[in-house]
Amino acid sequence: MHKRVTLVLMVAAILLITSGCALIVKDPEVDKRTVIVEVAERTFLKEEIAREVENELDQQEYIYTMYGMSLDRTDPQVLAYVREQTISTLVDRAVQEQKAAEIGIDVFTSDELMALQEEVDTTYNSYLESVKTSYFSDTELADEALDEAIAELMDNLGYPRREDMLEEARKKGVLEKLKADAVKDVQVTDEEIQADYEEKVTSEKASYEGNLPAYGTAVMQNTTVYYHPAGYRYIKNLLVKFTDEDSAAISDMEDQVREKNTELTNLATSLAGLPEDTASDTELEAANRKEWTAEKNQLDMEIADLAGMLDHMKETAYGSVQAAIDEILAKLSEGADFDVLMEEYGQDDGMKTSPAKEEGYLVCEGDNRWVSEFTDASMALEKIGDVSPAVRTSFGIHLLKYASDLAEGAVPLEEIRAVIEEEILHTKQDDVYNNILAEWVEDAGAKIYMDRMK
Repeated sequence: MHKRVTLVLMVAAILLITSGCALIVKDPEVDKRTVIVEVAERTFLKEEIAREVENELDQQEYIYTMYGMSLDRTDPQVLAYVREQTISTLVDRAVQEQKAAEIGIDVFTSDELMALQEEVDTTYNSYLESVKTSYFSDTELADEALDEAIAELMDNLGYPRREDMLEEARKKGVLEKLKADAVKDVQVTDEEIQADYEEKVTSEKASYEGNLPAYGTAVMQNTTVYYHPAGYRYIKNLLVKFTDEDSAAISDMEDQVREKNTELTNLATSLAGLPEDTASDTELEAANRKEWTAEKNQLDMEIADLAGMLDHMKETAYGSVQAAIDEILAKLSEGADFDVLMEEYGQDDGMKTSPAKEEGYLVCEGDNRWVSEFTDASMALEKIGDVSPAVRTSFGIHLLKYASDLAEGAVPLEEIRAVIEEEILHTKQDDVYNNILAEWVEDAGAKIYMDRMK
């Protein structure tokens, strides 16, 4: 009897235990406060990690969208990677902040704090003005009521608060001061500068041999160049522009022609989708063929009419500036200085600022930074000092002067030494600091409970 009772009690206990395991439910609030990371006398909770992960996913999703791509936020590999990177970033930051406090770099002078405040105020006020312009342009609110309404909307839209921005700027400033202290002894040698210079010169020379127009693009974008390739010439541009009214009318007519051509392309695509053999058309296909063909013929006539009107508009616009061009050409034939005439008659704003004003525009064969008529006419000039006949473009009428050739060869080292030195210094400083930081993190012995994130 006793054995039977004992057996029953044991079975009941087992059932109670196993069923109890299935019934255990985590308290969401307790779960949020689960410790995930312990490092540098700080703890990071599950809720905080999850929030940072979501912020990082938001940023990555935005970047993906900019490139026409989509990010799968539920992909386990994506989530695992973002979690690891987020935790690594938090650990690095905590260790750096502890190190800064140890050596006293986390203290700011009054001037440093004032500079941080001014930087934050500038950024915050730009946000404020943007919201005010976008949402409160017609409001009847004023003074404190308007300020409160803008601040509330900024919160709702997710803009950072001024005090949070200031705290983040202070933390960023601490890390910058810490890094500057850690790498203060890093230097760049003359040998490193010379080697980097020679490598860049060789690389650019080879690059421009395969893509000559890339040099002109680099110069236009104010990118540092290390080598001047052969094949470029400087062209001075004396432009007499269309009137604003003529330009607007031509542009409007060109838009109409483009719209009609788009319609024509769509109709051609529809017709191409019909059977090649008209005898096999269904009743609907035959009806569509007839309708679309009629529409196509009508569009052909409309486009021809619009093209004729556009040509007439352009001729009228060219005619309105031809008198000035004739006057300029007459003065040139009498020996007038091109630069003086360009100053008097020229309407190209680019020719009114340095260095183009003194040197001209850089042009080469196949240079697509300019309209084709400009490039072709520039490269057709045979020798330095030649002036082109009148060149018609969509801007007006140009007279072009072959001013000089770009001298081929490496840019002298002394002209770009500071740029190279700064680039090398930053790279060396980053490498040194990354190694130092890795040692600090290893010494900190961070405890990471990644399994608790599940």
